[in-house]
Amino acid sequence: MTESVMTLNVGGTVYTTTRATLLKYPASMLGSLASHDLPSTRDKDGHLFIDRDGGAFKHVLNFLRSSQLCVPADFTDLDLLAAEADFYQISPLIDAIKEYREGILGRKGRLYYLEIIEVRTGSTATMPTSNSRVKTILLGRKDVLLTLPPAVIGTDFIERLCCREPLEYTELELFGSPVRLRVGEELANLGWTLVSSNLSTSSGFDNKSQVGMSLIIEHTFRDRWCREFGLDEPIKANPNHTMMLEEASV
Repeated sequence: MTESVMTLNVGGTVYTTTRATLLKYPASMLGSLASHDLPSTRDKDGHLFIDRDGGAFKHVLNFLRSSQLCVPADFTDLDLLAAEADFYQISPLIDAIKEYREGILGRKGRLYYLEIIEVRTGSTATMPTSNSRVKTILLGRKDVLLTLPPAVIGTDFIERLCCREPLEYTELELFGSPVRLRVGEELANLGWTLVSSNLSTSSGFDNKSQVGMSLIIEHTFRDRWCREFGLDEPIKANPNHTMMLEEASV
């Protein structure tokens, strides 16, 4: 009975299993190691030593025990595990990882993006004050824009969107102050994620100024937002827009 138990030191982590488990797939490296077909290295305690990732080996060993790939729902080391499966040459595990990866890709939803572009022009341009001009634009696909509530796209969007096709990308000018901050908060509350925010600056002189040459500064803020819709999740217009859309189509 004692001879059937084997202890392995994998990258500093010690595992105890049976020879029969390691022989589950005889053509694999572990199968050859258990059947003494491969020369082995031992640590100071006499355990078989394998210079590989010790944490990942528990998933390899569990697969040998059950023939099933069992990893946590938030497992993030799939590439590492695939490399270990390849090293140990366990073909069924390689296939199981491939199938699991394809399943993950199949479960992913559809990603959609929106952009908020705000341009501030003036002698300082850092704040929307009386000596600056502010223009804010929301860009996105028409059907995605229509999922947003009036607090985001306003109530006068019909004239600007009714002539667009649902899948057509378009832009809406947003009004109010500070509209970029307000819309950003609304999007975050609706499940959108800010993926990037950039600022570019340019400057020049206003030759038409009544008081001589004056410096004009332009700041352009660009926020990019993203949201994942489920594969079966419909892209439906916000209920607050339904009546207006129906009236516009008559």
